[in-house]
Amino acid sequence: MDIYQQIWDADQTGNGVKPILAGADEAPSSGFVRVLNTKDGGEQPTADLKVLSEVVIPPHKQTTYDLARALFDNYMLDEREAEIETPEERAEVHELLEAIVDTAPMQVARAYISDETGTPVSRDRWYATLTEQWFRRFSQSGDRDLSGFEHVFVGEQEGPKVQGYHFWYKYYLDDGLASLIDRNRLPGFRDDRIVYLRGQSKDGQEQFPESVTISYRWDAPDYEAGAIRPLTKPIGGFFVGCSVEGLMAMGAVRAHRGARAPKEAVINGARYDMKLFLDQSERSVRTFYPAYLGPAGERPIAGGTSGRWSDDVRRDTPRLVSGPIKIVAALVNPMGPDEGNETVTLVNTGIEAIPLDGWFLVDKMNNRFGIKEVTLGPGMATTILLPRHSVQLSNKGGEIRLVDRAGSTTHLVTYSRAQAKRQGETIIF
Repeated sequence: MDIYQQIWDADQTGNGVKPILAGADEAPSSGFVRVLNTKDGGEQPTADLKVLSEVVIPPHKQTTYDLARALFDNYMLDEREAEIETPEERAEVHELLEAIVDTAPMQVARAYISDETGTPVSRDRWYATLTEQWFRRFSQSGDRDLSGFEHVFVGEQEGPKVQGYHFWYKYYLDDGLASLIDRNRLPGFRDDRIVYLRGQSKDGQEQFPESVTISYRWDAPDYEAGAIRPLTKPIGGFFVGCSVEGLMAMGAVRAHRGARAPKEAVINGARYDMKLFLDQSERSVRTFYPAYLGPAGERPIAGGTSGRWSDDVRRDTPRLVSGPIKIVAALVNPMGPDEGNETVTLVNTGIEAIPLDGWFLVDKMNNRFGIKEVTLGPGMATTILLPRHSVQLSNKGGEIRLVDRAGSTTHLVTYSRAQAKRQGETIIF
């Protein structure tokens, strides 16, 4: 299954919201974005047309959107200008990364990179990777203090044009709720700062609400000058409905040199060229966005038995959701015989006690061990001894999944052959 589809699906179990066409009757309680068929929008510029005509994000999914929004006003508009990062702004970056590093789409991306490179990726290393890819500053072509997050999620000015700006939620806010971004820094300025120019969809893209391609004008805020700068995006595109962590996870996989992820994706029946440009050191994202290529076959059929991406095709892919119970350590290669002496340590990072009866630990070969009579209070940890003929922690490298009563994977970790060689040592994830 396509790694980008896996990340998309994992994100939909977390903070992603479902993109639906404007005429769809359904309105999922898990959140949704109505996407106007841009061919119906006409060719006349208008500030009134809303490509994202209705957005519902449930309160329990709102946190990472708010944390990303807090960063939108931290950057200079002109990409030639020097950035001055305050301690408060650094804290906002850290708060966002802490909130997303363990989410379901990030778990999928992290496991993929670990598998493809044959190298374990600890939480600290993954945090550092995201920081370097998305927030490390670099100079390029005479422009200074650039970063992937600013370009992709916020947008920049290059003369009269918009550069970057590939996050649907930012577009949605600028198209009527811009003062939420400004945090009262530009009182009295219009909330609606998007002027739709024309649709740029082709080859049936209007059938797929997961992405849009349009031309528009962005009345961009220059916070230092206290002014609005009208900028034009002659053609721009972005995925619709993915959370900030979902988009960053796809970009992280695509940008990782060792993982060599595919350059094309198939997501919900549509093909995309996953456009990526890195800085000169090839360590940080310069830009990342999807270019629609056309249909990939039949649309997915939820619960059906036909279609290119039917449930029958995808049933072996674990459903990932975010949860407070984490796998923090494992004794993979104990002194003496392995069977009956291997252990896995869990910790509750949440604020409520969670009973684990009916939960499972699962290895890479899908062997299971059922957890019984364990309840973890806030901040508590437990070390589980794995009996013979249950989960097998291979000394050649592997993975451990924690699966809840609903059958969803709430945490996934991987380890390498090199780590497992150290007999008697506990691996920390």
